Amino acid sequence: MAEVCDPKNCLCKERVEQLDKDLEKYIERSRETHKDMYDRLRKLEASDKARDEQYETITNKLDELIDWKHRELERPQKRWNDMIDKVIWAVLAAIIAFFLGRVGL
Repeated sequence: MAEVCDPKNCLCKERVEQLDKDLEKYIERSRETHKDMYDRLRKLEASDKARDEQYETITNKLDELIDWKHRELERPQKRWNDMIDKVIWAVLAAIIAFFLGRVGL
């Protein structure tokens, strides 16, 4: 049968008190560690959000740049098509003027 320790004269009392103090220190350090860890997580989340906004801005700028490049590449083709249209209208006007001149108008 186990002996019951006298609370006034217990051999384990000092050890138990030391373990209580150690446990309190451990709990306090754990609180600080968890606080630091959550602070770091919040900072990482904020930096991720900022980075996502930067990526979105970069993507939008790239889309605008690509659209501008396509418009610039289409511009000479459009000019050429406009010039061809004007030449065709000028030739048709000359032919109509020639025939009207032949008819006497």
